[in-house]
Amino acid sequence: MNPHRHRTEVAAAALLCLVCCGAIAADEERVVPANQEPRHVVKLENEWVRILDVEIPQGEQTLYHTHSLDYPYVLVTSVTLYNQIYGQEAKDVNMQAGFIGYYNAAAKGAYTHRFINRGPGTFRAIGIELLQPMQDSTAPKAALPALPGVETALDNERVGAYRIKLAPGATIGPLTIPGPSIRVAMGEGKMAHEIEGTQTEMRLAPAQFVFQPQTTTATFTNTGATELELVEFVLK
Repeated sequence: MNPHRHRTEVAAAALLCLVCCGAIAADEERVVPANQEPRHVVKLENEWVRILDVEIPQGEQTLYHTHSLDYPYVLVTSVTLYNQIYGQEAKDVNMQAGFIGYYNAAAKGAYTHRFINRGPGTFRAIGIELLQPMQDSTAPKAALPALPGVETALDNERVGAYRIKLAPGATIGPLTIPGPSIRVAMGEGKMAHEIEGTQTEMRLAPAQFVFQPQTTTATFTNTGATELELVEFVLK
């Protein structure tokens, strides 16, 4: 083998390795809007909301991404995330299924972070970007109306959330739910629901959601063999 040619090939390979490593490092440091982060998948967008289905297998990592809009969310699975806020050291954060949260970007400013899912299992969450700015008003927004047999889990100036739990065979309603609203299923199951006189049977899956643009009156029946849990976000 020609020694000069061999040295040239080794140098070229080393240079290519450096370029590739640099590209990977640059990609890991890149900051994107939350709705452009590959594992934050936009499942619905309209004049009111952009709904993100966040699904990250154990051991995988997100890009740095920025939440710049007010952002209610619900955690569908329980995992530990190794979370890193931009410019800070990473730390473990325990995420509990069923937790309903809200990030007030208008008051706190944009939030940029990335994380690794340490597990166990896949991390799943539904996040809702509120696309309409908060209306300037000196009058406080009305509190979320209480519903019989339903927990009010979140209530602020922009959004509220109900938690509905149904044992097998149980029925709740009729409930008048203000709109627009987003209903999220927390797990698998079977449900019959009657809305405005129309009854529908459906199978539920974790993180499945339905958007309702207007106020509805609904009755829910758990027709499956396991407890059902639904989270209903109501926009104000």
